Amino acid sequence: MARAEAAPKGALDRALEILEVLTMRGSATTAELVEAVGVSRSAVYRLVERLEAAEYLVLADGQWRLGPAVARMAMAAVQNTDVMVVAPPLLRELAQRTGETVSLGVLSGGEIVFVFRESGHHAVQVRSELGARRPLHATAVGKAFLAGLEPARRAETIERLSMESFTEATDTDRGRLAAALDEARERGWTEEYAEFDPASTCFGAPVFDQSGAVAAAISIAGPNSRMDGRGAELGPLVAATAATVSHRLGYTDRTAAPLR
Repeated sequence: MARAEAAPKGALDRALEILEVLTMRGSATTAELVEAVGVSRSAVYRLVERLEAAEYLVLADGQWRLGPAVARMAMAAVQNTDVMVVAPPLLRELAQRTGETVSLGVLSGGEIVFVFRESGHHAVQVRSELGARRPLHATAVGKAFLAGLEPARRAETIERLSMESFTEATDTDRGRLAAALDEARERGWTEEYAEFDPASTCFGAPVFDQSGAVAAAISIAGPNSRMDGRGAELGPLVAATAATVSHRLGYTDRTAAPLR
């Protein structure tokens, strides 16, 4: 089958490229925009004049910058972007894809509280009520939130944890928890094998907001018998889902790997 040719770029595409260049650089001269966008100087002049007239750009000291119209749009986007709006459709998709229970949790009083849950299609599921609370050190969702914290705050938080034991598998050693969180942050997801519920296995990942702060965490859980050996499969799926939620919240870490 013949490969479809890409449609030629129009004025709107070029204008969006100019806005993207200024978003990344902060400011640029007309000559720099010509080089970045790859069109003639006259074409760039026409575009920036239109954008300036609509307050999307301002010119100061020979440098083009984003204008007040962009700031108004950004504020509106932030005000209308909430994890409880963005996350649920993606979590439902993950539950449907894997057949397992997918949850969203936020920090409340030193614990994670579930604010959204979606069950998969399997007859036997890991279940708990919305509003249920989970410890940070003994659950994948809690560890994911910890892993998302800045190192100094993470260390402080670990020192304040009670490190209560819930099952024979619960690890109550702070040093091992810190090391596991370092590995999880590098890998992209956390894991928990029967540390809170002796019958379940979970994998989790942090969600970041537009400021880069951890805003929530998601997890996928199922019975041990069905989840055994699936970390290499489910961990990256949870991480990719969390990265997509983060991206839609405005997080711009280029190392994240959101779903496409």
